[in-house]
Amino acid sequence: GWVRHDEEDDVLVYAEGGRDDVEALIAFLRQGAAGARVDAFEVEETKPEGHEQFAIRGVSAGAFVVQEHQATAHHFDLRLEVEGAMRSWAVPKGPSMDPAVKRMAIQVPDHSIEHNDFEGKTGGGWVRVWDRGTYEQGGRVPWPEALERGHAVFVLHGERLKGGFALQRTRGGEKPQWLLIKRLD
Repeated sequence: GWVRHDEEDDVLVYAEGGRDDVEALIAFLRQGAAGARVDAFEVEETKPEGHEQFAIRGVSAGAFVVQEHQATAHHFDLRLEVEGAMRSWAVPKGPSMDPAVKRMAIQVPDHSIEHNDFEGKTGGGWVRVWDRGTYEQGGRVPWPEALERGHAVFVLHGERLKGGFALQRTRGGEKPQWLLIKRLD
């Protein structure tokens, strides 16, 4: 199942299981942790339609930034905050909002979080912030294990990039190659 805080300030919970499981969840919500009890809620039985795209939802994972980088070759750097560092991928053609377009993403060394705001000249060109925001974990495997396994699903909440994305490792080695894919929302 999943838990999500929606735009109308409601908390949505999707749970799978039998009647006993649902009753246990309702009891937990009523009892709740100190200061977190839910006084009013509705239970609606639904039939899931299609594949549940995100099994872990609404789990804030931290910041993301995309920096446009004019160096030897023009590219974009996608950076996702994971365990106190910014995991980084060079995306030569930049991210796409079209689910039919898969972009190559080459994993590069992690950066510090302090680097997220950097704009200006570098040794071989310039850098500017192209997009920034927060992101949520997605998929059925928690982070950073999902990255270690080579398939990570996430939801971006940026100014330009919004919605579900996936990183799929296609080649390991010294500079692992990935595909950055926009998911259907």
